[in-house]
Amino acid sequence: MFSDLHKMTAYSSQTALAFRAPRRITITLPHNAFCDLQQRCDDEGRSLSNLAAYLLETALKTLA
Repeated sequence: MFSDLHKMTAYSSQTALAFRAPRRITITLPHNAFCDLQQRCDDEGRSLSNLAAYLLETALKTLA
């Protein structure tokens, strides 16, 4: 029984960690939005994916 409990706990821990790992998505943007985003990336010296992730996280926190 200890073995089964240990396996379940290990699985739960691995599953929880897997959901905390960054995930990739693909989106399609209107041309003007992409140009604005790219300009902001250039101005701030950050990557497109980094800025997009930051903006999404910030927007989600504001909506909550």
